[in-house]
Amino acid sequence: MSAKKQRKSRKNRTSEVVSPPGASRRSLSWLFAAFIVLTGAMIYWPATHGPFVLDDFDFLETSGAFQNATYGGLIDNDRPVVMMSYLANYRLAGFDPSVFHKTNIALHCLNALILWRLVLALFVWGKLPQRITTNRDLFVYGLPLLFLLSPIQTESVAYVSSRTELLAVGFFLLGLWAFVSNRERRPWLSAALVLSCFVLATLSKQDKLVLPVVILLLDYLILSGCNWRELRRSLPLYSLLAGGIAIGALVVIRPILFAPSAGFGLDWQTYLLTQFRMYFRYLGQLVWPFDLNLDPDIVPSHSLLEHGSVFGLVALVAILAAIARWHRSLPVISFGALLFFAALAPTTGFFPLLDFAAERRLYLPSVGFFLVVLGVASFVEGRHRKLVAAALATVLLAYGVGTYRRSIVWADDLTLWQDTVKKSPEKARPWSWLGKAYDERGLVTQAQTAWTEGEQVAEQGSGEHATLLGNLGLSQARQKNYAQAVDYYEQALVIRPGQKLIWAQLAVALMRLDRTEEGWQAFERAAEGNRIRYPVRVLRGQELYVAGRYAEAVDDFQRALDLRPESAKVRRNLAVATRAARQAGQLP
Repeated sequence: MSAKKQRKSRKNRTSEVVSPPGASRRSLSWLFAAFIVLTGAMIYWPATHGPFVLDDFDFLETSGAFQNATYGGLIDNDRPVVMMSYLANYRLAGFDPSVFHKTNIALHCLNALILWRLVLALFVWGKLPQRITTNRDLFVYGLPLLFLLSPIQTESVAYVSSRTELLAVGFFLLGLWAFVSNRERRPWLSAALVLSCFVLATLSKQDKLVLPVVILLLDYLILSGCNWRELRRSLPLYSLLAGGIAIGALVVIRPILFAPSAGFGLDWQTYLLTQFRMYFRYLGQLVWPFDLNLDPDIVPSHSLLEHGSVFGLVALVAILAAIARWHRSLPVISFGALLFFAALAPTTGFFPLLDFAAERRLYLPSVGFFLVVLGVASFVEGRHRKLVAAALATVLLAYGVGTYRRSIVWADDLTLWQDTVKKSPEKARPWSWLGKAYDERGLVTQAQTAWTEGEQVAEQGSGEHATLLGNLGLSQARQKNYAQAVDYYEQALVIRPGQKLIWAQLAVALMRLDRTEEGWQAFERAAEGNRIRYPVRVLRGQELYVAGRYAEAVDDFQRALDLRPESAKVRRNLAVATRAARQAGQLP
């Protein structure tokens, strides 16, 4: 067939699939889009009541920066697109967690819609096997619904800080859709759109630099029918992306690799050996996404023979060899598998991250996994296809129920950390956060118990151990056992002498024991450096007020309020201290 006839044939297919004639087909599309949005909102609605957790508290630590921030002023940030979305939430409703959660839910629904349109475009422009085209509806409707409803996505949606993943994957999928839809008809427009999406994705989360690799795989396996010569159609795109990758390596990757905190101080060999196992942990979670854990306790592998890492490596090599052997006969399954591995590679390789595994890292790889599952299901023929449809409907129903139940867990930080401690009892960090949740509710005894349990399982001399000792000191101070509090604080500071908050807490405890001079010296240690943290300002301001140094207290409270302008307590303290300072003649 000539190139002109091929273009005409594809044009006809476009009118049949992307813009189907008849109001009924258009209505069906609108109904499906509405179903995605309404179902996504329903199953995640409990999570909108959830508080900030873990890294979310970074917003509050620098909340004053949002008060005077401009969208243009956020460009210098490592992830400016994400920060702009946070600023939009803040401008809308301050630091109301529900608004941040609702935005995440909306982004997840939008990503499912983009995925749906991407699949439709693939059936127009892709060179797909007949068994795939025969099962078109299985892919067009099944893939976005599996992506939307799977409980494995709960952490990505319910955890506010995972906004990075939601935005980055949204731009990632948009880039794929733009490429597929415009590759043949408007190659230079395709290149410009993909490059724009590539930049926005990497400015949301750096690991999405794999987009060009995925586009090349998609082009070769599905759009070009495994014919390398067909890739010449995409030369405008590849030439632009080559420059984009080079710039991205300099602007995005290089600062991370050479930053002092790169790798969080972990051993990259141990991290890599452990990751050979994590690929199959992730596969297990995708197969059975119902026993989820925010903070899994994973034992590292220090050698290939430890904890079965060698079997993980062998299995990975075998899978990749199978893909190389059968990719021509199984292009869709091969692309799904390679998308899974490519999307995981940046976080599941040799570059060490703080956690060995996290459910939110499966947000994009899940698309590849579900594509493989549907590809296998497409082999079912004849009357048995109804069984496949029934099985898919059952899975989707179970996914929806599972996601709703998991969203309920995320709706309350105490419930969330109780669930995490139950599943990772030998890991210190969940105990630390569970104690914090108790402490914020005024349950001092329960908080102390949780922190004691965490201190017993924590690695001696670790940062988490120091945090738990500091928390135990806080619980003793709450019970007015200041001597014991001082002992815990001093133990923590031997491990981590740079913990400024613990220095401030030690200062307060020392003053309660009438060791005033030592207390002010501890405050000096807490205030070292150019930036004094919000809680240090508050604690020192309170002690300055008690000491009758009202003007200095006013300064600390004002600076604390600059950091957290939403704090009603600090605003009251500032007003009281200002009035006292004026009465004492310390302020005009």
